Amino acid sequence: MVRQPELGHLSRRVLVLGSDTRSFLAVIRSFGRAGLEVHTAWCPVNSASLESRYIKTIHSIPYYRPDDETWIDAFNDLLCRFEFDLVVPCDDGSLLPLQMHKSQLVRPGSIYLLSDEAHQMTSDKQRTYEVAQELGIPLPRQAVVASRAELAAAVHEFGLPVLAKPPRSAESGDPQARRSVKRVRRPEELDLIASAIPPERFLVQEFFRGIGVGLETLCRNGEVLVAFQHERLHEPLLGGGSTYRRSVPLNPELLEATRKLMKAVSYTGVCMVEFRYNPESRRWVLIETNGRFWGSLPLALAAGVDFPRYLYEMLRCDKTEFNGGYRLNLYCRNWMLDLGWLRSNIRADRTDPTLMSLPLSRVMSEIWNIVLLRERSDTFTLDDPAPAVEELARVFRRFSTRAAPTFHLLRKARHRRLLDVVANASSVLFVCKGNICRSPFAEYYARTRMPTLRISSVGLLLASGRSSPKFAIEAARARGIDLSQHRSKVLTDEHLRSFDVIFVFDADLFHAVHTAAKRQQTAGKIFYLGSLDARQALEIRDPYGKNFVDFEAAYDRIASLIDRAAAAAGRATAQTETAA
Repeated sequence: MVRQPELGHLSRRVLVLGSDTRSFLAVIRSFGRAGLEVHTAWCPVNSASLESRYIKTIHSIPYYRPDDETWIDAFNDLLCRFEFDLVVPCDDGSLLPLQMHKSQLVRPGSIYLLSDEAHQMTSDKQRTYEVAQELGIPLPRQAVVASRAELAAAVHEFGLPVLAKPPRSAESGDPQARRSVKRVRRPEELDLIASAIPPERFLVQEFFRGIGVGLETLCRNGEVLVAFQHERLHEPLLGGGSTYRRSVPLNPELLEATRKLMKAVSYTGVCMVEFRYNPESRRWVLIETNGRFWGSLPLALAAGVDFPRYLYEMLRCDKTEFNGGYRLNLYCRNWMLDLGWLRSNIRADRTDPTLMSLPLSRVMSEIWNIVLLRERSDTFTLDDPAPAVEELARVFRRFSTRAAPTFHLLRKARHRRLLDVVANASSVLFVCKGNICRSPFAEYYARTRMPTLRISSVGLLLASGRSSPKFAIEAARARGIDLSQHRSKVLTDEHLRSFDVIFVFDADLFHAVHTAAKRQQTAGKIFYLGSLDARQALEIRDPYGKNFVDFEAAYDRIASLIDRAAAAAGRATAQTETAA
Protein backbone atom coordinates (compact mmCIF):
# COMPACT_ATOMS: atom_id res chain seq x y z
CA MET A 1 0.00 0.00 0.00
CA VAL A 2 1.22 3.52 -0.81
CA ARG A 3 1.93 5.32 2.43
CA GLN A 4 0.22 8.56 3.33
CA PRO A 5 2.28 11.74 3.78
CA GLU A 6 3.75 12.74 7.11
CA LEU A 7 2.58 16.32 6.58
CA GLY A 8 -0.14 17.97 8.57
CA HIS A 9 -0.95 20.34 5.74
CA LEU A 10 -0.81 20.44 1.95
CA SER A 11 1.66 22.65 0.09
CA ARG A 12 -0.21 22.25 -3.22
CA ARG A 13 3.23 21.59 -4.74
CA VAL A 14 4.14 18.50 -6.80
CA LEU A 15 7.30 17.13 -8.42
CA VAL A 16 7.02 15.25 -11.73
CA LEU A 17 9.91 13.10 -13.01
CA GLY A 18 10.26 12.01 -16.64
CA SER A 19 10.87 13.34 -20.12
CA ASP A 20 8.39 12.37 -22.86
CA THR A 21 5.53 14.30 -24.46
CA ARG A 22 2.96 11.66 -23.60
CA SER A 23 2.65 10.52 -19.97
CA PHE A 24 5.12 13.05 -18.50
CA LEU A 25 3.55 16.05 -20.26
CA ALA A 26 0.01 14.80 -19.58
CA VAL A 27 0.73 14.54 -15.83
CA ILE A 28 2.23 18.05 -15.80
CA ARG A 29 -0.85 19.47 -17.53
CA SER A 30 -3.28 17.63 -15.28
CA PHE A 31 -1.64 18.94 -12.11
CA GLY A 32 -1.25 22.44 -13.54
CA ARG A 33 -4.91 22.65 -14.53
CA ALA A 34 -5.84 21.53 -11.02
CA GLY A 35 -4.07 24.58 -9.63
CA LEU A 36 -1.03 22.73 -8.29
CA GLU A 37 2.47 24.20 -8.46
CA VAL A 38 4.38 21.86 -10.77
CA HIS A 39 8.13 21.26 -10.47
CA THR A 40 10.13 18.85 -12.64
CA ALA A 41 13.46 17.03 -12.35
CA TRP A 42 15.43 14.23 -13.99
CA CYS A 43 14.39 15.57 -17.39
CA PRO A 44 16.86 16.07 -20.28
CA VAL A 45 17.30 19.69 -21.36
CA ASN A 46 16.12 18.79 -24.87
CA SER A 47 12.67 17.57 -23.80
CA ALA A 48 9.86 19.47 -25.55
CA SER A 49 7.73 18.93 -22.44
CA LEU A 50 9.82 21.52 -20.60
CA GLU A 51 8.15 24.19 -22.75
CA SER A 52 4.85 23.66 -20.90
CA ARG A 53 3.38 26.77 -19.32
CA TYR A 54 2.33 24.70 -16.30
CA ILE A 55 5.90 24.10 -15.11
CA LYS A 56 6.86 26.42 -12.28
CA THR A 57 10.45 25.26 -11.68
CA ILE A 58 12.89 22.89 -13.40
CA HIS A 59 15.40 21.34 -11.00
CA SER A 60 18.80 20.08 -12.09
CA ILE A 61 19.99 17.32 -9.74
CA PRO A 62 22.29 14.32 -10.28
CA TYR A 63 20.67 11.30 -11.84
CA TYR A 64 20.80 7.78 -10.44
CA ARG A 65 24.09 5.88 -10.52
CA PRO A 66 24.32 2.36 -9.10
CA ASP A 67 27.88 2.98 -7.86
CA ASP A 68 27.43 6.48 -6.42
CA GLU A 69 24.88 7.65 -3.83
CA THR A 70 25.35 11.37 -4.53
CA TRP A 71 22.00 11.33 -6.30
CA ILE A 72 20.19 10.18 -3.13
CA ASP A 73 21.55 13.07 -1.10
CA ALA A 74 20.57 15.58 -3.80
CA PHE A 75 17.10 14.08 -4.19
CA ASN A 76 16.48 14.04 -0.43
CA ASP A 77 17.67 17.63 -0.15
CA LEU A 78 15.20 18.65 -2.86
CA LEU A 79 12.33 16.90 -1.03
CA CYS A 80 13.20 18.62 2.24
CA ARG A 81 13.56 22.09 0.73
CA PHE A 82 10.24 22.12 -1.11
CA GLU A 83 8.02 19.72 0.89
CA PHE A 84 6.17 18.38 -2.14
CA ASP A 85 2.74 16.89 -1.52
CA LEU A 86 3.40 14.27 -4.16
CA VAL A 87 6.34 13.12 -6.28
CA VAL A 88 5.34 11.23 -9.43
CA PRO A 89 7.89 9.25 -11.48
CA CYS A 90 6.54 8.85 -15.03
CA ASP A 91 9.04 6.43 -16.57
CA ASP A 92 11.13 3.43 -15.60
CA GLY A 93 14.26 5.55 -15.51
CA SER A 94 12.90 7.60 -12.61
CA LEU A 95 10.67 4.95 -11.00
CA LEU A 96 13.17 2.09 -10.57
CA PRO A 97 15.84 4.03 -8.61
CA LEU A 98 13.22 5.30 -6.14
CA GLN A 99 11.51 1.93 -5.87
CA MET A 100 14.86 0.22 -5.13
CA HIS A 101 15.97 2.78 -2.54
CA LYS A 102 12.72 3.45 -0.67
CA SER A 103 14.36 2.90 2.71
CA GLN A 104 16.95 5.62 2.03
CA LEU A 105 14.51 8.34 0.98
CA VAL A 106 13.27 11.05 3.30
CA ARG A 107 9.51 11.68 3.38
CA PRO A 108 8.79 8.41 1.44
CA GLY A 109 5.07 8.92 1.98
CA SER A 110 5.15 11.87 -0.42
CA ILE A 111 6.47 9.72 -3.30
CA TYR A 112 4.14 7.69 -5.49
CA LEU A 113 5.61 4.20 -5.21
CA LEU A 114 4.03 0.75 -5.25
CA SER A 115 4.14 -1.93 -2.60
CA ASP A 116 6.88 -4.48 -3.23
CA GLU A 117 4.31 -7.11 -4.23
CA ALA A 118 2.51 -4.79 -6.66
CA HIS A 119 5.80 -3.56 -8.14
CA GLN A 120 7.00 -7.11 -8.73
CA MET A 121 3.78 -8.04 -10.51
CA THR A 122 3.79 -4.98 -12.80
CA SER A 123 7.52 -4.94 -13.58
CA ASP A 124 8.17 -8.67 -14.04
CA LYS A 125 6.19 -10.28 -16.88
CA GLN A 126 6.75 -13.78 -15.57
CA ARG A 127 5.29 -12.82 -12.19
CA THR A 128 2.35 -11.14 -13.94
CA TYR A 129 1.60 -14.36 -15.79
CA GLU A 130 1.96 -16.48 -12.64
CA VAL A 131 -0.61 -14.34 -10.82
CA ALA A 132 -2.93 -14.35 -13.83
CA GLN A 133 -2.69 -18.13 -14.17
CA GLU A 134 -3.59 -18.59 -10.51
CA LEU A 135 -6.64 -16.39 -11.08
CA GLY A 136 -7.76 -18.23 -14.22
CA ILE A 137 -7.16 -15.24 -16.53
CA PRO A 138 -6.56 -16.26 -20.18
CA LEU A 139 -2.95 -16.05 -21.37
CA PRO A 140 -1.23 -16.73 -24.68
CA ARG A 141 0.79 -19.95 -24.74
CA GLN A 142 4.36 -19.30 -23.67
CA ALA A 143 7.63 -20.87 -22.57
CA VAL A 144 10.73 -19.71 -20.70
CA VAL A 145 13.85 -20.35 -22.80
CA ALA A 146 17.58 -20.19 -22.07
CA SER A 147 19.15 -21.70 -25.20
CA ARG A 148 18.87 -21.93 -28.98
CA ALA A 149 17.44 -25.44 -28.65
CA GLU A 150 14.70 -24.36 -26.22
CA LEU A 151 13.87 -21.43 -28.51
CA ALA A 152 13.54 -23.76 -31.49
CA ALA A 153 11.33 -26.12 -29.48
CA ALA A 154 9.00 -23.29 -28.49
CA VAL A 155 8.77 -22.08 -32.09
CA HIS A 156 7.99 -25.64 -33.23
CA GLU A 157 5.18 -25.86 -30.66
CA PHE A 158 3.63 -22.42 -31.20
CA GLY A 159 4.42 -21.81 -34.86
CA LEU A 160 5.62 -18.52 -36.33
CA PRO A 161 5.37 -15.69 -35.59
CA VAL A 162 6.28 -15.71 -31.90
CA LEU A 163 7.18 -12.92 -29.49
CA ALA A 164 10.50 -12.93 -27.62
CA LYS A 165 10.05 -10.94 -24.41
CA PRO A 166 12.62 -9.96 -21.78
CA PRO A 167 11.28 -10.61 -18.27
CA ARG A 168 11.52 -6.90 -17.50
CA SER A 169 11.42 -3.85 -19.76
CA ALA A 170 14.12 -2.11 -17.72
CA GLU A 171 16.84 -3.30 -15.38
CA SER A 172 17.96 -1.81 -12.07
CA GLY A 173 21.56 -1.40 -13.25
CA ASP A 174 20.54 0.78 -16.22
CA PRO A 175 16.91 1.95 -15.88
CA GLN A 176 17.15 4.17 -18.97
CA ALA A 177 17.93 1.24 -21.29
CA ARG A 178 14.67 -0.16 -22.63
CA ARG A 179 14.55 -3.88 -23.43
CA SER A 180 12.05 -4.30 -26.22
CA VAL A 181 9.87 -7.19 -27.37
CA LYS A 182 11.05 -8.86 -30.58
CA ARG A 183 8.76 -10.57 -33.06
CA VAL A 184 10.24 -13.62 -34.77
CA ARG A 185 8.55 -13.93 -38.15
CA ARG A 186 10.92 -16.15 -40.14
CA PRO A 187 13.16 -19.14 -39.34
CA GLU A 188 16.31 -17.20 -40.31
CA GLU A 189 15.61 -14.71 -37.48
CA LEU A 190 16.01 -17.39 -34.80
CA ASP A 191 19.81 -17.11 -34.61
CA LEU A 192 19.66 -13.35 -34.10
CA ILE A 193 17.15 -13.75 -31.27
CA ALA A 194 19.08 -16.64 -29.71
CA SER A 195 22.28 -14.58 -29.60
CA ALA A 196 20.47 -11.97 -27.52
CA ILE A 197 19.25 -14.41 -24.84
CA PRO A 198 20.20 -12.81 -21.50
CA PRO A 199 21.63 -14.87 -18.63
CA GLU A 200 18.29 -14.88 -16.81
CA ARG A 201 16.39 -16.25 -19.84
CA PHE A 202 13.43 -14.73 -21.63
CA LEU A 203 9.86 -15.54 -22.54
CA VAL A 204 8.70 -16.89 -25.89
CA GLN A 205 5.02 -16.32 -26.48
CA GLU A 206 2.66 -17.25 -29.27
CA PHE A 207 1.36 -14.33 -31.30
CA PHE A 208 -2.32 -13.81 -30.49
CA ARG A 209 -4.04 -12.11 -33.41
CA GLY A 210 -6.33 -9.31 -32.33
CA ILE A 211 -6.64 -5.67 -31.34
CA GLY A 212 -4.56 -4.10 -28.61
CA VAL A 213 -6.76 -2.93 -25.74
CA GLY A 214 -5.74 -1.02 -22.62
CA LEU A 215 -7.82 -0.95 -19.45
CA GLU A 216 -6.64 1.95 -17.28
CA THR A 217 -7.46 2.09 -13.59
CA LEU A 218 -7.10 3.94 -10.32
CA CYS A 219 -7.14 1.57 -7.36
CA ARG A 220 -7.03 1.65 -3.60
CA ASN A 221 -6.19 -1.43 -1.54
CA GLY A 222 -7.14 -3.65 -4.47
CA GLU A 223 -10.46 -1.93 -5.22
CA VAL A 224 -10.89 -0.36 -8.66
CA LEU A 225 -12.22 3.17 -8.13
CA VAL A 226 -12.09 4.40 -11.74
CA ALA A 227 -11.70 2.53 -15.03
CA PHE A 228 -11.22 3.66 -18.63
CA GLN A 229 -10.70 1.60 -21.77
CA HIS A 230 -9.01 2.43 -25.05
CA GLU A 231 -8.48 0.52 -28.27
CA ARG A 232 -5.32 0.76 -30.33
CA LEU A 233 -5.88 1.79 -33.94
CA HIS A 234 -2.32 2.34 -35.18
CA GLU A 235 0.34 0.03 -33.77
CA PRO A 236 3.90 -0.35 -35.13
CA LEU A 237 3.83 -3.06 -37.78
CA LEU A 238 6.04 -5.31 -35.67
CA GLY A 239 4.56 -4.30 -32.33
CA GLY A 240 5.05 -1.52 -29.80
CA GLY A 241 3.18 1.46 -28.36
CA SER A 242 0.20 2.87 -30.23
CA THR A 243 0.36 6.16 -32.10
CA TYR A 244 -3.42 6.47 -32.62
CA ARG A 245 -6.22 5.18 -30.39
CA ARG A 246 -9.83 5.70 -29.36
CA SER A 247 -11.95 5.48 -26.22
CA VAL A 248 -14.35 2.53 -26.11
CA PRO A 249 -16.89 1.15 -23.60
CA LEU A 250 -15.60 -0.97 -20.75
CA ASN A 251 -15.60 -4.67 -21.59
CA PRO A 252 -17.09 -6.49 -18.56
CA GLU A 253 -14.82 -9.52 -18.96
CA LEU A 254 -11.65 -7.44 -19.21
CA LEU A 255 -12.76 -5.28 -16.30
CA GLU A 256 -13.40 -8.34 -14.14
CA ALA A 257 -9.95 -9.75 -15.01
CA THR A 258 -8.41 -6.40 -14.06
CA ARG A 259 -10.29 -6.35 -10.76
CA LYS A 260 -8.94 -9.82 -9.92
CA LEU A 261 -5.36 -8.77 -10.65
CA MET A 262 -5.62 -5.60 -8.58
CA LYS A 263 -7.24 -7.41 -5.66
CA ALA A 264 -4.63 -10.17 -5.69
CA VAL A 265 -1.84 -7.73 -4.77
CA SER A 266 -3.98 -5.18 -2.87
CA TYR A 267 -3.00 -2.61 -5.50
CA THR A 268 -2.97 1.09 -4.64
CA GLY A 269 -2.26 3.56 -7.44
CA VAL A 270 -2.70 3.80 -11.19
CA CYS A 271 -2.28 0.81 -13.49
CA MET A 272 -2.83 0.09 -17.16
CA VAL A 273 -3.59 -3.55 -17.96
CA GLU A 274 -2.99 -4.51 -21.58
CA PHE A 275 -4.98 -7.17 -23.43
CA ARG A 276 -5.34 -8.40 -26.99
CA TYR A 277 -8.91 -8.96 -28.12
CA ASN A 278 -10.06 -10.79 -31.24
CA PRO A 279 -13.42 -9.27 -32.31
CA GLU A 280 -14.25 -12.24 -34.56
CA SER A 281 -13.84 -15.02 -32.01
CA ARG A 282 -14.38 -12.72 -29.00
CA ARG A 283 -11.42 -14.41 -27.37
CA TRP A 284 -8.88 -12.35 -25.46
CA VAL A 285 -5.65 -12.75 -23.53
CA LEU A 286 -3.72 -10.73 -20.98
CA ILE A 287 -0.49 -9.23 -22.32
CA GLU A 288 1.07 -7.21 -19.47
CA THR A 289 0.53 -4.68 -16.69
CA ASN A 290 2.03 -1.21 -16.32
CA GLY A 291 2.40 0.20 -12.82
CA ARG A 292 3.19 3.78 -13.83
CA PHE A 293 1.47 6.33 -16.05
CA TRP A 294 1.18 5.05 -19.62
CA GLY A 295 1.80 6.55 -23.05
CA SER A 296 -1.89 6.71 -24.02
CA LEU A 297 -2.76 8.85 -20.96
CA PRO A 298 -3.58 11.97 -23.07
CA LEU A 299 -6.64 10.17 -24.48
CA ALA A 300 -8.06 9.45 -21.02
CA LEU A 301 -7.61 13.10 -20.01
CA ALA A 302 -9.27 14.33 -23.21
CA ALA A 303 -12.18 11.92 -22.68
CA GLY A 304 -12.78 13.20 -19.14
CA VAL A 305 -10.90 10.77 -16.86
CA ASP A 306 -8.22 12.82 -15.11
CA PHE A 307 -6.07 10.05 -13.61
CA PRO A 308 -3.20 12.23 -12.30
CA ARG A 309 -5.54 14.60 -10.46
CA TYR A 310 -7.56 11.67 -9.14
CA LEU A 311 -4.35 10.05 -7.86
CA TYR A 312 -3.39 13.25 -6.03
CA GLU A 313 -6.85 13.60 -4.50
CA MET A 314 -6.93 9.95 -3.43
CA LEU A 315 -3.48 9.96 -1.81
CA ARG A 316 -3.51 13.47 -0.36
CA CYS A 317 -7.19 14.25 0.27
CA ASP A 318 -8.36 10.70 1.07
CA LYS A 319 -10.94 10.91 -1.72
CA THR A 320 -12.38 7.63 -3.03
CA GLU A 321 -15.33 8.67 -5.20
CA PHE A 322 -14.66 10.01 -8.69
CA ASN A 323 -16.60 10.66 -11.86
CA GLY A 324 -16.05 7.49 -13.89
CA GLY A 325 -17.99 8.57 -16.98
CA TYR A 326 -16.12 9.44 -20.15
CA ARG A 327 -16.68 10.35 -23.76
CA LEU A 328 -16.79 7.37 -26.12
CA ASN A 329 -15.32 7.23 -29.63
CA LEU A 330 -12.91 10.06 -28.96
CA TYR A 331 -9.66 9.67 -30.88
CA CYS A 332 -6.16 10.77 -29.94
CA ARG A 333 -3.04 10.81 -32.11
CA ASN A 334 0.64 11.36 -31.50
CA TRP A 335 1.40 13.16 -34.74
CA MET A 336 5.18 12.99 -34.55
CA LEU A 337 5.14 9.21 -34.08
CA ASP A 338 2.13 8.57 -36.31
CA LEU A 339 3.81 10.13 -39.34
CA GLY A 340 6.43 7.39 -39.08
CA TRP A 341 3.66 4.79 -38.76
CA LEU A 342 1.89 6.18 -41.85
CA ARG A 343 5.09 5.94 -43.88
CA SER A 344 5.69 2.34 -42.74
CA ASN A 345 2.07 1.36 -43.40
CA ILE A 346 2.18 2.74 -46.96
CA ARG A 347 5.33 0.73 -47.70
CA ALA A 348 4.14 -2.45 -45.95
CA ASP A 349 3.64 -5.77 -47.73
CA ARG A 350 -0.07 -6.34 -47.23
CA THR A 351 0.25 -9.97 -48.20
CA ASP A 352 2.34 -10.57 -45.06
CA PRO A 353 -0.07 -11.65 -42.28
CA THR A 354 2.59 -11.09 -39.61
CA LEU A 355 2.52 -7.32 -40.14
CA MET A 356 -0.14 -5.25 -38.38
CA SER A 357 -0.80 -3.07 -41.42
CA LEU A 358 -4.10 -1.39 -42.29
CA PRO A 359 -5.82 -0.85 -45.66
CA LEU A 360 -5.09 2.59 -47.07
CA SER A 361 -8.83 3.22 -47.51
CA ARG A 362 -9.37 2.80 -43.79
CA VAL A 363 -6.47 5.12 -42.98
CA MET A 364 -7.83 7.76 -45.36
CA SER A 365 -11.28 7.55 -43.79
CA GLU A 366 -9.80 8.64 -40.45
CA ILE A 367 -9.76 12.22 -41.74
CA TRP A 368 -13.45 12.36 -40.78
CA ASN A 369 -12.47 12.17 -37.11
CA ILE A 370 -10.72 15.52 -37.53
CA VAL A 371 -13.58 17.03 -39.55
CA LEU A 372 -16.14 15.92 -36.94
CA LEU A 373 -14.01 17.36 -34.09
CA ARG A 374 -13.66 14.02 -32.36
CA GLU A 375 -9.87 13.77 -32.61
CA ARG A 376 -7.29 15.19 -30.18
CA SER A 377 -3.50 15.43 -30.13
CA ASP A 378 -1.19 13.92 -27.52
CA THR A 379 0.96 17.05 -27.57
CA PHE A 380 -1.07 20.03 -28.85
CA THR A 381 -3.68 21.63 -26.59
CA LEU A 382 -5.12 25.12 -26.83
CA ASP A 383 -4.23 25.97 -23.25
CA ASP A 384 -0.62 24.78 -23.56
CA PRO A 385 0.56 24.93 -27.21
CA ALA A 386 4.31 25.49 -26.65
CA PRO A 387 5.41 21.80 -26.45
CA ALA A 388 3.72 21.04 -29.77
CA VAL A 389 5.21 24.18 -31.33
CA GLU A 390 8.64 23.02 -30.17
CA GLU A 391 8.07 19.58 -31.74
CA LEU A 392 7.13 21.22 -35.05
CA ALA A 393 10.18 23.45 -34.83
CA ARG A 394 12.33 20.35 -34.45
CA VAL A 395 10.84 18.82 -37.58
CA PHE A 396 11.66 22.02 -39.46
CA ARG A 397 15.21 22.04 -38.05
CA ARG A 398 15.74 18.41 -39.09
CA PHE A 399 14.43 19.12 -42.58
CA SER A 400 16.58 22.22 -43.00
CA THR A 401 19.63 20.39 -41.65
CA ARG A 402 19.19 17.47 -44.02
CA ALA A 403 18.68 19.89 -46.89
CA ALA A 404 21.85 21.77 -45.93
CA PRO A 405 24.11 20.03 -48.49
CA THR A 406 22.19 21.85 -51.24
CA PHE A 407 23.38 25.19 -49.82
CA HIS A 408 26.93 24.59 -50.92
CA LEU A 409 28.34 28.09 -50.44
CA LEU A 410 26.98 28.33 -46.89
CA ARG A 411 28.35 24.87 -46.05
CA LYS A 412 31.78 25.79 -47.42
CA ALA A 413 31.88 28.97 -45.34
CA ARG A 414 31.00 27.03 -42.18
CA HIS A 415 33.55 24.41 -43.11
CA ARG A 416 36.38 26.93 -43.45
CA ARG A 417 35.45 28.63 -40.16
CA LEU A 418 35.35 25.31 -38.32
CA LEU A 419 38.76 24.26 -39.62
CA ASP A 420 40.20 27.54 -38.33
CA VAL A 421 38.58 26.98 -34.91
CA VAL A 422 39.84 23.39 -34.68
CA ALA A 423 43.33 24.45 -35.73
CA ASN A 424 43.52 26.83 -32.77
CA ALA A 425 41.75 24.68 -30.19
CA SER A 426 43.37 23.06 -27.17
CA SER A 427 40.27 21.09 -26.06
CA VAL A 428 37.39 19.29 -27.78
CA LEU A 429 34.12 17.94 -26.36
CA PHE A 430 31.74 15.54 -28.11
CA VAL A 431 28.05 15.53 -27.08
CA CYS A 432 25.38 13.00 -28.01
CA LYS A 433 22.12 11.94 -26.40
CA GLY A 434 23.24 9.26 -23.94
CA ASN A 435 27.06 9.28 -24.19
CA ILE A 436 27.15 5.54 -24.87
CA CYS A 437 27.27 5.29 -28.70
CA ARG A 438 28.43 8.18 -30.88
CA SER A 439 30.26 10.57 -28.56
CA PRO A 440 32.39 8.00 -26.67
CA PHE A 441 33.68 6.51 -29.93
CA ALA A 442 34.44 10.01 -31.16
CA GLU A 443 36.27 10.80 -27.90
CA TYR A 444 38.50 7.71 -27.86
CA TYR A 445 39.20 7.80 -31.58
CA ALA A 446 40.03 11.52 -31.46
CA ARG A 447 42.53 10.87 -28.66
CA THR A 448 44.46 8.56 -30.98
CA ARG A 449 44.49 11.19 -33.76
CA MET A 450 44.99 14.37 -31.70
CA PRO A 451 46.95 13.27 -28.62
CA THR A 452 48.04 16.80 -27.65
CA LEU A 453 44.45 18.03 -27.12
CA ARG A 454 42.22 17.64 -24.06
CA ILE A 455 39.32 15.53 -25.31
CA SER A 456 36.17 14.28 -23.58
CA SER A 457 32.55 13.30 -24.24
CA VAL A 458 29.21 13.69 -22.44
CA GLY A 459 25.48 13.15 -23.03
CA LEU A 460 22.26 15.08 -22.56
CA LEU A 461 20.44 12.18 -20.94
CA LEU A 462 20.48 12.52 -17.17
CA ALA A 463 21.98 9.08 -16.63
CA SER A 464 25.65 8.75 -15.75
CA GLY A 465 27.51 5.49 -15.29
CA ARG A 466 25.88 3.66 -18.23
CA SER A 467 27.98 1.32 -20.37
CA SER A 468 28.01 1.20 -24.17
CA PRO A 469 25.79 -1.40 -25.85
CA LYS A 470 27.17 -4.63 -27.27
CA PHE A 471 27.19 -3.56 -30.94
CA ALA A 472 28.92 -0.27 -30.05
CA ILE A 473 31.72 -2.13 -28.27
CA GLU A 474 32.13 -4.60 -31.15
CA ALA A 475 32.09 -1.95 -33.90
CA ALA A 476 34.59 0.20 -31.98
CA ARG A 477 36.87 -2.79 -31.32
CA ALA A 478 37.01 -3.44 -35.07
CA ARG A 479 38.60 0.00 -35.36
CA GLY A 480 41.05 -0.50 -32.53
CA ILE A 481 38.97 1.39 -29.93
CA ASP A 482 38.05 -0.15 -26.57
CA LEU A 483 34.69 1.05 -25.21
CA SER A 484 34.25 -1.82 -22.75
CA GLN A 485 35.21 0.32 -19.74
CA HIS A 486 33.45 3.49 -20.86
CA ARG A 487 30.77 4.90 -18.56
CA SER A 488 28.49 7.75 -19.51
CA LYS A 489 28.78 11.30 -18.18
CA VAL A 490 26.23 14.14 -18.25
CA LEU A 491 26.68 17.59 -19.83
CA THR A 492 27.13 20.43 -17.30
CA ASP A 493 27.60 24.19 -17.51
CA GLU A 494 31.26 23.69 -16.67
CA HIS A 495 31.70 21.62 -19.84
CA LEU A 496 30.19 24.43 -21.89
CA ARG A 497 32.59 26.95 -20.36
CA SER A 498 35.82 24.97 -20.34
CA PHE A 499 36.05 23.39 -23.82
CA ASP A 500 37.14 25.31 -26.93
CA VAL A 501 35.12 23.28 -29.47
CA ILE A 502 31.92 21.32 -28.81
CA PHE A 503 30.79 18.86 -31.49
CA VAL A 504 27.26 17.46 -31.80
CA PHE A 505 25.80 14.91 -34.20
CA ASP A 506 22.24 15.89 -35.16
CA ALA A 507 19.75 18.77 -35.26
CA ASP A 508 18.05 18.00 -31.95
CA LEU A 509 21.39 17.90 -30.15
CA PHE A 510 22.53 21.12 -31.79
CA HIS A 511 19.41 22.98 -30.69
CA ALA A 512 19.54 21.65 -27.11
CA VAL A 513 23.25 22.28 -26.58
CA HIS A 514 23.13 25.63 -28.39
CA THR A 515 20.25 26.74 -26.17
CA ALA A 516 22.12 25.73 -23.02
CA ALA A 517 25.33 27.37 -24.29
CA LYS A 518 23.57 30.67 -24.98
CA ARG A 519 22.89 30.98 -21.26
CA GLN A 520 26.64 30.67 -20.70
CA GLN A 521 27.43 32.97 -23.64
CA THR A 522 29.36 30.14 -25.29
CA ALA A 523 27.06 29.32 -28.21
CA GLY A 524 29.81 30.09 -30.73
CA LYS A 525 31.60 26.91 -29.70
CA ILE A 526 28.85 24.55 -30.90
CA PHE A 527 29.34 22.82 -34.27
CA TYR A 528 28.02 19.80 -36.15
CA LEU A 529 30.78 17.22 -36.50
CA GLY A 530 29.38 16.77 -40.02
CA SER A 531 30.44 20.34 -40.86
CA LEU A 532 34.00 19.02 -41.25
CA ASP A 533 32.87 17.69 -44.65
CA ALA A 534 31.01 20.28 -46.71
CA ARG A 535 29.77 17.74 -49.25
CA GLN A 536 27.87 15.19 -47.14
CA ALA A 537 24.93 15.31 -44.73
CA LEU A 538 25.39 17.30 -41.54
CA GLU A 539 23.76 14.72 -39.31
CA ILE A 540 25.07 11.41 -38.05
CA ARG A 541 22.02 9.46 -36.92
CA ASP A 542 21.98 7.72 -33.54
CA PRO A 543 22.62 3.96 -34.04
CA TYR A 544 21.30 3.12 -30.54
CA GLY A 545 18.92 0.15 -30.69
CA LYS A 546 19.97 -0.73 -34.24
CA ASN A 547 22.20 -3.47 -35.61
CA PHE A 548 25.96 -3.91 -36.00
CA VAL A 549 25.95 -2.59 -39.58
CA ASP A 550 24.39 0.71 -38.44
CA PHE A 551 27.10 1.13 -35.78
CA GLU A 552 29.78 0.36 -38.38
CA ALA A 553 28.41 3.03 -40.72
CA ALA A 554 28.16 5.64 -37.97
CA TYR A 555 31.68 4.94 -36.71
CA ASP A 556 33.14 5.00 -40.23
CA ARG A 557 31.66 8.45 -40.76
CA ILE A 558 32.79 9.74 -37.35
CA ALA A 559 36.32 8.44 -37.90
CA SER A 560 36.62 10.06 -41.35
CA LEU A 561 35.47 13.42 -39.97
CA ILE A 562 37.87 13.29 -37.03
CA ASP A 563 40.65 12.47 -39.48
CA ARG A 564 39.85 15.79 -41.19
CA ALA A 565 39.97 17.62 -37.86
CA ALA A 566 43.30 15.99 -37.03
CA ALA A 567 44.69 17.04 -40.40
CA ALA A 568 43.64 20.65 -39.74
CA ALA A 569 45.20 20.58 -36.28
CA GLY A 570 48.35 19.03 -37.70
CA ARG A 571 48.73 21.71 -40.37
CA ALA A 572 48.34 24.42 -37.72
CA THR A 573 51.03 22.78 -35.56
CA ALA A 574 53.39 22.49 -38.51
CA GLN A 575 52.89 26.15 -39.44
CA THR A 576 53.58 27.20 -35.85
CA GLU A 577 56.79 25.16 -35.72
CA THR A 578 57.93 26.55 -39.09
CA ALA A 579 57.31 30.11 -37.95
CA ALA A 580 59.25 29.44 -34.76
